[in-house]
Amino acid sequence: MHYIRSRLVFTLLCIGAMLFVSACQPQQGDVPRNRTLIITPWGYGPLTNPENWHIYQTGNQNQRQMGSKTIYEALMYTNLNTGELIPWQATGYTYNDDYTEITVNLREGVEWADGEPFTCDDVKFTLELLRANAPEFSYAYIYEEWLKSVECPDDLTVLITLNKPGPRWFQSNLALGHENHQVILPEHIWADQNAQEFANFDLEKGWPIGTGAYKLVSSDAQQMVFERRAEWWGEKVGFMDMPAPERIIVIGSNSDESMGQLYIANDLDSGQALQPGTFTAALERNPKLRSWNEQGPIWGAPDGCGYNLVFNLDREPWSNRDVRVAINYALDRQELSTLAYENANYPMIIPYSAYMAERWMTPETQAILDKYDRNKTDHTLVDEHMQAAGYAKNADGVWAKDGEVLTVPLRTPQWLAPLTPVVATQLQRAGFDAVEMLEPEGSTAWTNDMLLGDFDTIFRVHCGSRSAPFETLKDQHSRYATPLGEPCPSIQACSRYRNEEYDALIDEMEGMVGSPDNERYLELSNQALDIYLRDMPELMLLEELHVVIFNETYWTGWPNAADPYVAPYPPWEAWNLIVHTIQPVE
Repeated sequence: MHYIRSRLVFTLLCIGAMLFVSACQPQQGDVPRNRTLIITPWGYGPLTNPENWHIYQTGNQNQRQMGSKTIYEALMYTNLNTGELIPWQATGYTYNDDYTEITVNLREGVEWADGEPFTCDDVKFTLELLRANAPEFSYAYIYEEWLKSVECPDDLTVLITLNKPGPRWFQSNLALGHENHQVILPEHIWADQNAQEFANFDLEKGWPIGTGAYKLVSSDAQQMVFERRAEWWGEKVGFMDMPAPERIIVIGSNSDESMGQLYIANDLDSGQALQPGTFTAALERNPKLRSWNEQGPIWGAPDGCGYNLVFNLDREPWSNRDVRVAINYALDRQELSTLAYENANYPMIIPYSAYMAERWMTPETQAILDKYDRNKTDHTLVDEHMQAAGYAKNADGVWAKDGEVLTVPLRTPQWLAPLTPVVATQLQRAGFDAVEMLEPEGSTAWTNDMLLGDFDTIFRVHCGSRSAPFETLKDQHSRYATPLGEPCPSIQACSRYRNEEYDALIDEMEGMVGSPDNERYLELSNQALDIYLRDMPELMLLEELHVVIFNETYWTGWPNAADPYVAPYPPWEAWNLIVHTIQPVE
């Protein structure tokens, strides 16, 4: 079956490649192809907000999709494969004894693209700007909750004071390199602007301005072009050579098939991941394509996330634990991996990614997993829990209560489309009226509805588990359980679960260093995990292991499992290290 599917995809790609590529070929001017890096954003469709570079405006994806590789740089990055901190705009940071004060040392000689020095004033301005604009700006809720003050003893020293102990706060928000951490804005440009309305876009003035080695020279919904600047602070101070790409072009892509076509024709170097079958088909046509692993079926690297089914616990019957547990036992996660993703990933029961799961799988943790035994398909347990919730199968063999059929509306963003038909079939086998609800291409309505609680069930990803259990277990804290109609502060935490015992465990963990050597932290995390598996406020399904593609036709030095110098995901801040590492094929 997999062979037939791959051959079909291969045929479609070959038929469409010439037509599609001729229409999408980016203009490269006088820069050779092996000095031009061509990438796509993470996702399909036209480029959004081409004339708005306010990267903290809710919904603006420019930093995530383009700016992290070109214009903006971070204080520090983290190689999530190893946990290694990589200093950049900052050389280091230290905490005080109770983890309420952070001293950050900035690197001397860092400059904005217009030559202005990068100083503590920029850091202070940015963090206070976010705090002042909560909850409207992305990530601003973090600073409203945590940031007490920012002081500047001198231009290269930042003193951040927190409202409560936060031993992981700086790395999580300002030194990680994942997609959900923040970069600094130039105070000398932003200070006199209306921060709510400022678009930060004027190519004649050089806006947007960052400290990165590239400037934006053209921007529309089809492509954005970035040119390497004549001078970059990193080369001037001897920190690092200029990056090799002289031009970076970001283009949109309509679908998984069109991405495969671009790779076949060597008109794309990296970008949105391919589905496993599309990758193997394209690889037959272009042997220069690579993913993280040299061999399949598991081609991809972990990305700190897992596919999950989110319940709205403020709506019946999803607030009923027995219903949630029954749906869990209707699932066959291995079959889901096989049929939806050609075994390119594997089952996941708890929200611990491969970056950290093995370190935390103590005998006590395994005993909790064994106690609940959630990773199995058992229709007898489905029946038991549905009957406990007051349901019975009607004449059609479908679960109903008081004559009303229970419908499970599987709302699904396009990028998670492979999940829906398989899960729907599995639920139908167990007697559920499961309905596939695929969102329209390019739709963001599901995001808004999820934040506001206007949904029943929805497929998404739960991200964050990169080093310790707290990073995802915290997302079930009741502080995120806003009333229906009010946006939850984090898209990772919209199930609206409430449990005072669970909250107390998370509150204590928050102020502690997350280490398997910390016995109290380990005890707390296992207690929280026990409640999590008992109540199943969400259903984790599969580890998210995308088939991220690197094309070696024009560029070498991409990261991979043999050389994991950085995690490979394009929407992450640390992709900037890839830009500074790859070299042209001569």
